[in-house]
Amino acid sequence: MDKPRQRKQNDLIIKTKRNWVNEVMIGLFSILIWLFCIVVICFFFSALINNNSTYINLIKTSFKMTNVEIRDFLYTVFVIFIACYLGLWLWKYYNTKRFGPSMRRKYPQPTTEGELLGLGLIGKDDYDTLQNAKDITLEKNPIRDIVE
Repeated sequence: MDKPRQRKQNDLIIKTKRNWVNEVMIGLFSILIWLFCIVVICFFFSALINNNSTYINLIKTSFKMTNVEIRDFLYTVFVIFIACYLGLWLWKYYNTKRFGPSMRRKYPQPTTEGELLGLGLIGKDDYDTLQNAKDITLEKNPIRDIVE
């Protein structure tokens, strides 16, 4: 691995050939999604605090909902969330008590050359070429198909 060195400012800037129309469209859709999220948050928050603003009431009327129905929905979702959270926590607690802490896990050792060649999917000369070359252009796939 190379040693860290001082870099010029131009080395850190990523230059791409992107179409500006695509970037504008992505920006507009992003703003649209953020505005939608804000409206949804205001919709639920206004029902929680029993606030009746003009624009949010228009949305509530179009969905034929009242603040009480929205609050009941939020309470139901909260209860389901707590039940799932407690269920997963109890499952974790049970597994910890039954199987012990997970400190015995360790990462596998790096694959050796013998193990890769032992699979019989690639030849020794192709393996050496792939390991030693800095730039490789493959005319055909050096890995053989698995025949079952």
